[in-house]
Amino acid sequence: MRNRYFLVLFTLLFSFSAFAEGGTILKKKTEHLKYVIHYGFIRGGKASLKLKSERYKGQDVHHLILSGHTTGLTNSLFGVKNTYESFVDRESLLPIKAIRDIKEGNYKRYNELIFDRENNKVYSKRSGEHDVVEGVHDILSAFYFARMKLFNSDLVEGQDLKIDTYFSDEPFLLQFKFMGYETINSKIGKIKCYKFIPVVETGRAFKNKDDMHIWISADENKVPVRVQFDLFIGSLRCDLVNFPHTTVDPGDL
Repeated sequence: MRNRYFLVLFTLLFSFSAFAEGGTILKKKTEHLKYVIHYGFIRGGKASLKLKSERYKGQDVHHLILSGHTTGLTNSLFGVKNTYESFVDRESLLPIKAIRDIKEGNYKRYNELIFDRENNKVYSKRSGEHDVVEGVHDILSAFYFARMKLFNSDLVEGQDLKIDTYFSDEPFLLQFKFMGYETINSKIGKIKCYKFIPVVETGRAFKNKDDMHIWISADENKVPVRVQFDLFIGSLRCDLVNFPHTTVDPGDL
């Protein structure tokens, strides 16, 4: 679970939907989306994204809190409890501060990042000062930016999207390809979605570069409906269990 793409997993899943421009979610001061994670036929975990509108050091911000944890047998084997936070300026759409709190078995890691936009630097609690490119994101705010600026009807099938981020105390280029539209038959109902394939590293967890797929609802909410991984150890799938005005009992999935 320490591979960076497993860490990106939770972020990929839950950070799009809180910023639907003109949609139902952005008009609310709080929102709470919930997901279940399956490993084969076994329900292996839960995750959620909470959105709060706050003031941080005199600025209006979106405060994102992304959390995920294993359950049942999967918890006995891996014991994962991860939390990410991002404080995003509502005008510039860039992060001011990011928090990463990782607990995976006996492995623990906590870090805070402070972004200095005037000098293009990041201050890491663990490793000190680092030079970064202009407009760099943390991994959670990157999907906020993608929803607001990149995910729209102008996307062309095969188009590559790239965002510079600072993640796990090093620069990380987030890349994914738009694969067109697909209708997902979910427990919530049939939902027309954008389909994306992130660029992943092969050899650690993934056999092929296209072993991860993401479906995002092609409506004003841009809700992540499903994420699927084809791994060396088997298939992992994450499903939405609540949608604006719709909720499904996780026990039914």
